[in-house]
Amino acid sequence: MSVAPPRPASAVVLVRPAGSGPADLGPAELGWETYLLRRSAQSPVLAGFWVFPGGTVRADDSRPTGALLVPRFSSADAHAALARAPGHPPSNAEESLAYFVTAARELFEEAGILLASTDGPQPETVCQAPPEQRLAIERGRPLAELVADLGVALALDRLVYYGHWITPEALPQRFDTRFFLARLLDGEAPSPSPFEMAEGLWITVEDALERARGGAFPLHFATLSHLRRLAPYRGLEDLLEFARTKPVAPVMPATRQHEGRTVPFLPPELDGTW
Repeated sequence: MSVAPPRPASAVVLVRPAGSGPADLGPAELGWETYLLRRSAQSPVLAGFWVFPGGTVRADDSRPTGALLVPRFSSADAHAALARAPGHPPSNAEESLAYFVTAARELFEEAGILLASTDGPQPETVCQAPPEQRLAIERGRPLAELVADLGVALALDRLVYYGHWITPEALPQRFDTRFFLARLLDGEAPSPSPFEMAEGLWITVEDALERARGGAFPLHFATLSHLRRLAPYRGLEDLLEFARTKPVAPVMPATRQHEGRTVPFLPPELDGTW
């Protein structure tokens, strides 16, 4: 049987301090919570599953000019970030930058958060784009065109690279996915895409794992695995520091047969190593 080549992709774990929203989201002492999206029942991929914002790299993701990026983050910075040992970056800086742009685009498309910066005194800014602009991006408009129209720059330095996962060769749909963390700014409010997502919610990692154990909160295997990996870091600053400094080794889960299906799993020797 032929092996499908993995498609380049990015995913974003959007985080904020716990207790930032309504009191029923989780006790503040748990430190942080993340924003998960439930894919539409009509979605061709992972229908009904709760996932992080993310998707595949588009051709236009590799084309933003330097003027559309904050001066403090270049394609060379993207390449250096994705080269963190013991992993390996893409073949060139343009491809590395595309993973970051894809992460920013998917975060905007699926969760409504635009990573933007202006020339003002604050290095980052809350930027609300009109709904029709979000729809245009989902339909293929380059993100670079949107930020140019809005007069802002892409604040890709808000993305903290921390993980690299590759779908097992035994599965028909494969992705070569770079994972990022992004902290929500005060004043930003995510909302699920009305076209791709059924709903979105803020949830603590402990609550998400507990609900998943009950069977009523279906999490994609990669989402579940990343929540488990991040769970030991109770404070938000500890979490972000872990993400900034941890080794990043490519992970390809193993597979086994279960009730007639090929399912992925992480061998015990990978626990805590990625």
